[in-house]
Amino acid sequence: MKLKIESEKIVGYALLAVGVGMIFVSVYLMFNVFTGATLPPLLFHFSDISFQAPGGGEPMHIMSGEDMNRMVAMGFWYILMFFVMWSGGKIASLGVSLIKEIKTEIKAPKQSSIPASTENI
Repeated sequence: MKLKIESEKIVGYALLAVGVGMIFVSVYLMFNVFTGATLPPLLFHFSDISFQAPGGGEPMHIMSGEDMNRMVAMGFWYILMFFVMWSGGKIASLGVSLIKEIKTEIKAPKQSSIPASTENI
């Protein structure tokens, strides 16, 4: 019995460490991407957006494809890192629940002060 409790605590501490590590890594990677230290992985390649008036004339440039690529990549990177952080929180919570000792106390049921032979009056 003692060995089972110790192994549960070891697994609990390991899960807690993994979960907290996942949280810190995701926050660090998000911070690096949003401050411009690193680039997020590019998943899509968009072309420039331009608009031409119906009467003809020069096409008006609205947004470059490079800017759209960067915005979409940062959005997907944020979603991925949020999922990693959420998963790390769940794993850490599972580890904490394994670490905590669950104490149960069984109490005897209260005896009624009314005698059982008493009938409705």
